[in-house]
Amino acid sequence: MADATTPSAFTRSRRHRQDRISRYEDPNEIIARVKGERFREYRRLFEASGRGEIDLDYPVDLSIETIDYCNYACPYCPRVLDRGDGTRMDDATFRRIVDEFAEGTGGLGAIGFDSGEPLLDKTLESKIAYIDAKGICDIIVTTNAVYLTPDRARRLIEAGVTKLHISLDAATQETYTKTRGGSLENVERNVRSFMQIREEMGSLLPIVRCSFVKSELNAHEIESFAARWAPIVDYVEFQDCIDHSRLDTLYDYPVEPFWCHYPFQSVTLNAKGDIRPCCSFYNKHLVFGRVADGDTVGGVFGGERQKELRRQFKEGHDFDIVCRNCRVAPPASLGIRPQPLLREAALPPRGKF
Repeated sequence: MADATTPSAFTRSRRHRQDRISRYEDPNEIIARVKGERFREYRRLFEASGRGEIDLDYPVDLSIETIDYCNYACPYCPRVLDRGDGTRMDDATFRRIVDEFAEGTGGLGAIGFDSGEPLLDKTLESKIAYIDAKGICDIIVTTNAVYLTPDRARRLIEAGVTKLHISLDAATQETYTKTRGGSLENVERNVRSFMQIREEMGSLLPIVRCSFVKSELNAHEIESFAARWAPIVDYVEFQDCIDHSRLDTLYDYPVEPFWCHYPFQSVTLNAKGDIRPCCSFYNKHLVFGRVADGDTVGGVFGGERQKELRRQFKEGHDFDIVCRNCRVAPPASLGIRPQPLLREAALPPRGKF
């Protein structure tokens, strides 16, 4: 019988807000094959804390934004209205945060670059190598793959990335123009080239995911997207589209008990040094600390405001208005319906990046 690391028939699974089609029963087992038992222990902590089964003294998941900008303007993403101002996290701050995280977790944690477009940071690979040298188990890069050239592919693999998450959202150029803009052919070429380079380098890592955010613009291409990418990358993920139309006008409405794992395991740091409890765009309302004020990742995670979020989810009541708007659809009786931020994505202008 094939184990969890052996390619076989595609497996399908449903997680919160996402469906997965994978070549492996558990793609994390591929990383564990390379990283060893320490990676399995980190995943145990990650899963158990996310379910609320254990209480952590320090987060196991840290999201870092090193540059506040995205080259795309997707119609279901708030970046379509605010692309970012190009603020960059300085190297001293980055190293200080990574050093703290490495010490706080003992390396049993993940650092993800999943805000804006990480590959716009031309020093990203050296940052990844710094994280890897600190012994941190999981290093994740989420990208639209526009800048995933063969040269950068090799550098990312050499630096120590464990997971590469590629956002595509379309199977045809017509739909890609509506959902993202730019050239789908060029992006697909970059992804295929990355897989070939990984094979040529004899590396099992990074695990590569192609994702598809489901919306009214692309729902008709779900099957063709799966057929195209499932045989090529390690897994394909179909994600539910989060409604951001209430991002600046939060509605105060009652909800049934629900669960969010982020306050139990995660902290997010943006390029300006704001520290927040999750990676949602709604976190703009939940700035729990600032690096410039001397606040730390561990201090925010163990602070009263994030503890209060955890209490709300554990007890199932008194949910913060921000969390209610982020994770739950409003009652139909209120007449509040999700609205696309724009109908079609505009092609991004050439910028200074």
